[in-house]
Amino acid sequence: MMGSSYGSGIPFAFRSIYSTGDGSVRLPPSSFLMRTAMRISRASWFSFLRRVFHYQNGSRSDLGSNPFNSEFWITLEFIALAVQIMAISLMLVTSKEEKPGLPLKTWIVGYAIGCLFTLPLLYWRYQHLYLIQGNSDLEQQRSNEESRVRFLQRSYLMNKSKAFLELFFAIWFVVGNVWVFDSRFGSFNRAPKLHVLCMLLLAWNAISYSFPFMLFLLLCCCVPLISKILGYNMNMGSADRGATDDQISHLPCWKYKQVDSNSDPENENSECCICLAKYRDKEEIRQLPCTHIFHQRCVDQWLRIISCCPLCKQDLRR
Repeated sequence: MMGSSYGSGIPFAFRSIYSTGDGSVRLPPSSFLMRTAMRISRASWFSFLRRVFHYQNGSRSDLGSNPFNSEFWITLEFIALAVQIMAISLMLVTSKEEKPGLPLKTWIVGYAIGCLFTLPLLYWRYQHLYLIQGNSDLEQQRSNEESRVRFLQRSYLMNKSKAFLELFFAIWFVVGNVWVFDSRFGSFNRAPKLHVLCMLLLAWNAISYSFPFMLFLLLCCCVPLISKILGYNMNMGSADRGATDDQISHLPCWKYKQVDSNSDPENENSECCICLAKYRDKEEIRQLPCTHIFHQRCVDQWLRIISCCPLCKQDLRR
């Protein structure tokens, strides 16, 4: 017999007690496992992993849609780079008495230089994120052709620099493995501190490079298997949920003032894209963080279902 529960607003089904082929009775998955799966599927980190997976397997035309360009993730990247640079600097200072083979110290210095060149790219990504989210005059800035050309030129240059650095780190990772594990240099006996530092940096890079593969195993193998066993769709649990009344109430709202009837009737701000009705004088309208406006009653109902803009799909919680 199939049972279902909608207490959380997310459908799932599971079998109750049933008999197996040999006549024994099998119990349904424990409530603890079910609750654990539900908590994981609704966790913010699980939703982030799904966003990363869809971004990597979808269109990458918009830098702003990259989940790795959030302020929190950029901060984590900056901390990781700062820790690596500080550890390398400290180890080079404290291991002056060590006499490693030339390739080992060369690899460490080259890796540190690559980290230093990554910092300007990290700052550019943060600045780009700030312009998208915090600058209300962004549309006016991009409407200026000269500013738009400069912006595209900087984006092209930074993207090329990022691709070059990624290629450098990939080649340097292979070179580091050859130099560190080559017994001819005797690095561990002659410079144990630098050798351990190289091993740690290589391990960090190995984890970073294997992240897409581990993400594929998690979302394409482990999650479907767990969902099959428990009878609960974990992918549905991580789907976008609606905004709360408190989040909606903090969005700006005012009464629409009808402009001159001789103005451009094709203006995109003259009608609500949800109900497709033109705004009337003194109607309540609401503006989202992406600067798009809608009827208050229309967008409030929309946001209670899914917390993103109906036009540009920008998440309300960004």
